[in-house]
Amino acid sequence: MERAEDVKSYKPDQPIQDSDVRSDFKYEVAEHVGAEGLLRCLKCGACSGGCPVAAVTDYRARKVLGDVLLGLKDQVLSSDTLWLCAACFTCEERCVQEVNFTDVVTVLRNMAVREGFAAEGYVEMAKRVIQFGRVSPITRQVERMRENLNLPPLQEPAIEELRAIMESAGFPEIMEAATRRLKTV
Repeated sequence: MERAEDVKSYKPDQPIQDSDVRSDFKYEVAEHVGAEGLLRCLKCGACSGGCPVAAVTDYRARKVLGDVLLGLKDQVLSSDTLWLCAACFTCEERCVQEVNFTDVVTVLRNMAVREGFAAEGYVEMAKRVIQFGRVSPITRQVERMRENLNLPPLQEPAIEELRAIMESAGFPEIMEAATRRLKTV
């Protein structure tokens, strides 16, 4: 794949070129755990029809799946659309082919981040996990709410262990690529 900063901008009103199509992309995605059902997709639209995000935006799970099946790797991975899925699983409840769209989107997001594409909000959340061991720090308000609900206090995460795991998984390099891409956009 081209470097993130070299990927061209796609416009829906322009025709797809042969050079845009990566015929093995759908197989590459379907090899990942959770995305095996991708190749069963009939593009019937049940996923989009029930999607609460689609009710308020132009997001369409069916289009994402269609672009993956067509082989538009660069377009899919570089698209902001990929980050709109709310992971509510409505699409999975409606899919008669058991495609597991939410899992497919997770695989695509992971691929996108590795290629240097990530939504700014996700990069910021990842930075907070590295810093605090969770997406947001424990506040006094959260502590009071837990007390009122008779819940035990939240434990501080084992930051050093978490960082060691992230380091061994190559997370710093992945984050660097994502951060570098955001700076060029």
